[in-house]
Amino acid sequence: MAEEKKKTKIDLKARLGKTQTGMGGSVPLPVPGAAPSSQPGASAPPSSDGVPAPVPAPTPSVRPSASGVPTPIAAPISPGIPLPPFAQPRQSQREPAQKPTAAQQTIKVEVGEEVHEERKKANTRAILFAVLGAVLGAAIGFAIGGLQERRGRADLAVKAAGELEKDVKGANDKIKELGEKLQESAEKLGKKEFPGDLAGALGGLNIPFESTNLDKAGVGSMGKTLRSLLRYTSTVEELNSDRDQLKNVLTSLQPQVEKSWKEEKEPIVNYSVVFRPEGGKGMMAELVPNKDPFKLGADFPKEYTILKPEMVQGQLKSSEKKAKRWEKVYLTGSDPVAIPVTPQTTSFLADKVVPQLRLKIVEQIEIIYGKNKGTPQETAGLLKDGEDLANELRKLALAK
Repeated sequence: MAEEKKKTKIDLKARLGKTQTGMGGSVPLPVPGAAPSSQPGASAPPSSDGVPAPVPAPTPSVRPSASGVPTPIAAPISPGIPLPPFAQPRQSQREPAQKPTAAQQTIKVEVGEEVHEERKKANTRAILFAVLGAVLGAAIGFAIGGLQERRGRADLAVKAAGELEKDVKGANDKIKELGEKLQESAEKLGKKEFPGDLAGALGGLNIPFESTNLDKAGVGSMGKTLRSLLRYTSTVEELNSDRDQLKNVLTSLQPQVEKSWKEEKEPIVNYSVVFRPEGGKGMMAELVPNKDPFKLGADFPKEYTILKPEMVQGQLKSSEKKAKRWEKVYLTGSDPVAIPVTPQTTSFLADKVVPQLRLKIVEQIEIIYGKNKGTPQETAGLLKDGEDLANELRKLALAK
């Protein structure tokens, strides 16, 4: 049997060598497990022991490759002979896929949730970036619009500053004129000379500046200059109000003050004292005006007319009464007995009113020129404030 197997193996190699000699000179290795093939129609030669050799399987054709090594073509599958690893036979039907285990399913679910969370985060980031972009765009647009608006306000402020500079200069001219007139009047009062022309002059010295001058576009964008404007406007309005009051007081006081000053040089007896009984309580004295005052240095008249106050229908009125100057007679009688009063004790009008009038004028002078010079409480005055304000407005108007 060993000899038969040996012969058979030698015969297979010989036969394979014969069939491969015509193909490019290179003999491929036999396919393991493949039976040798013979030419169609050829009979199997007998073996040396008389047993016919098995008919070899058809030899697979060989294709030459680019490297010169022939590439064998898979031969038909023979039963019982295994295929080489590089020529596994195709399965007619695929094996059914194995059902995933519970652990594998759990992993898939966990991975799916992670992906879902990442997608949610990505969507949130996208929305956030979109919102931030919109906000940023709106902020940029607002900033550009705000810049244009500020430029517009600045242009209006420059125009308003030029107009207000002229208004302030015009007001300062009137303030200076008013200050000079008040100083002159104060000096006259100190000399007991009434400034009769002051009342008329004050009527034409109205300072032409008030809050309506600030009704201009752009005034609110002047920064620190606006505060100076408001302070200046307030002080000017206060000074105009005081000027009107002073004019009215001067008109009413002028005749009485001038009469008092005249009587100081030539004293006149303007008042007398009369006596009357007061319902059993005793005698009462009354100070009454003399209808026709008489000089102190002349002889007193024995009889003269007085203006005695009386209640008539609920109102106090002065009625003329004949009075006898007291000369060692009883102080009571059918006709009142009068005692002349020394003029120095009744010159209270000039003594009280004129100093108050002068003080009112000085207060307005201090508002215009300042006060407390050389002290920590020193004030510059409205005239100086107006000059500084005009300079500020000029600088603002030139800032184009």
